[in-house]
Amino acid sequence: MANTKPIDYEELYNLAKIGLSEEQIAVSLGISVSTIARRKRDDDTFADTLKAGKQAGISAVTNSLFESATADKPNTSAQIFYLKNRGGWRDRTEVDANVSGGIEITHDIDAALQALRDAGVDPSSL
Repeated sequence: MANTKPIDYEELYNLAKIGLSEEQIAVSLGISVSTIARRKRDDDTFADTLKAGKQAGISAVTNSLFESATADKPNTSAQIFYLKNRGGWRDRTEVDANVSGGIEITHDIDAALQALRDAGVDPSSL
C-alpha cells in the first residue's frame, strides 16, 4: 500500500456509525468504492474500523428502539418491529379456500399476545 491515500480512521468509524453506505463513505473520504473494497481486503485496521463503526451504529439504533418499545408509554410500532426482528414474530394470515368456494381467514392473535407477554409487555397496557 505504498501509494495509497491516508485514511482518517476516526472519520471512517464515525461515517460508518451514522449509517452511511460504503458508497457514501467513499465519497465522504474522497476515495472510490473499489478502494473501499481493496482496503477492507488488504488493511485489517481499515476493515476492523469500518466494521466497528457499523456495529456501533446498529447498537445505538437497537438500544433506542428497545427504549422506545419499553417506555412508560411504549411505541407500538417499535414493539412490533422489535418482535419481528428479534423475537421471531411474524405476520401470519392463513387462507383456507374450501370446496364450497368460501374463504376463511385466521389471524393468530393468541400467538401475538403471547409474544408480547414473553417480551415482558402487558398487552392490556397497549
